This record gives sequence, C-alpha cells and structure tokens, in this order.
Amino acid sequence: MSDEFRISSDLAEEMVQHCKEGRPNEACGMLGAKAGETVKVFRMANAARSPVRYSLEPSEQLSVYNALDEQGWDLGGVFHSHTHTEAYPSPTDVRLASEDVPYVIVSLATEPAEIRAFRIIKSEWGAEDGEILEIPVTILG
Repeated sequence: MSDEFRISSDLAEEMVQHCKEGRPNEACGMLGAKAGETVKVFRMANAARSPVRYSLEPSEQLSVYNALDEQGWDLGGVFHSHTHTEAYPSPTDVRLASEDVPYVIVSLATEPAEIRAFRIIKSEWGAEDGEILEIPVTILG
C-alpha cells in the first residue's frame, strides 16, 4: 500500500471540476490506479444528494469495480468534496469508511480547491471510529 497519493495534474483538475459541478451538494467518485499512480477518475452520482454528506451510488460502484477488473487496475481511492469546510475527514466520513485505500477530499472552501488524502485505519470496517492518517498528495506534471 502506497504512502502517498499520486495523480496527474489533468486528472486532478478533472476530479476538482466534477466536485465543482456537484455544488451545492457534495460530489464523489472512485479512482483507478496502476503501479500506485491514479490513471482514471470515475465520476459518480452522490446518492445522498446532500451538501454535507455523500454516498456512492451502488450500481455505479459495481460498474467501477467491473471496469477496474477489466483494465487490471487497482482501486486507487475514493474521493468526495467538502463544499464549505476544510479537506479533513468528518466523523461521518470515518464511520462510513470501508476500504483500505486513500480517501481523497477536495475542499471547495478555498480557491484554488485544496486536495488532501487520508488513510482511515479501523480495527474492523464496521467500527464507528478509526485513526486518521494524512498521506502526501503528489500532483504530477
């Protein structure tokens, strides 16, 4: 498991643009990775349709997992936006974390948007709380 989150400037901009287009609600999606570097942004609908929380749409989530398998990619992360707050996992973000991947948060509270990544470590995935570890974000090119 990588100790950093790596993404090209073009893919980072695509992720930020999706988040901006989702306003006033949070936007979300998943990321495909190959050899530890993000290679695809999967834009997804926020099933919660909320300005303060997100939920990945289950049928889209299944489609992304199928696409990852077909391409031989890894799940490189899950991303969502915070429309008015800093890019840091909320208690709800921690409670709902269910994958051992980077959780990428795009804060739209500032211009330019801020991108930060975190690992959420839990004793078991159903646990309500966990340890939040920030990992470096490297934007390439």
